[in-house]
Amino acid sequence: MNMRRLLVVLVVLIAALPVLAQTDVGFKGIGGRLAFVDPEGDYDGTIGFGVVADLGEWIPQLHWDASAMYWSSSAGYVNGDFKIHDVGLRSSVKYHFIKGPWEPYAGGGIGIHMYGWSYEWHHGYYGAPDNTNTQFGLQILGGVEHQFNPNWKGSAEVEFDFQDFGQTLLQVNAIYMLGK
Repeated sequence: MNMRRLLVVLVVLIAALPVLAQTDVGFKGIGGRLAFVDPEGDYDGTIGFGVVADLGEWIPQLHWDASAMYWSSSAGYVNGDFKIHDVGLRSSVKYHFIKGPWEPYAGGGIGIHMYGWSYEWHHGYYGAPDNTNTQFGLQILGGVEHQFNPNWKGSAEVEFDFQDFGQTLLQVNAIYMLGK
């Protein structure tokens, strides 16, 4: 089964070689990310923060970025409090529908989420040991990007992450463009 997937990836990459000759991929910009995160389950919404890198364009309307983000949340129960946090590393590709000062886009990507959680008992009971879990996930997203000046651009987007522990994010990015 894994050999079939590898073969499919290789065929797609070979077929894409003419397109890759037109790429402008590289480290183009770096910035910050602020998000409202709504984790799946009974957890309260929370604020997340991180960094985002502009990695250029595969073709003129197909943009690539990578990000790292952290958030934590908790839920209170009768016998104790449950706390969870996520460090997410994501890479996504976005198709910009039009060129101009305001560019709407839609896209998707992959990510690795490193979760940690603990349970603190009330009334002097001992809590469960801290636990960690790493999950591979997929995301879809959409938003709008605006070039404020030659050195700065920003975006606002909604993202849906799908893995065993899903999440919805409303996020804004501010990116400083390098070499402009």
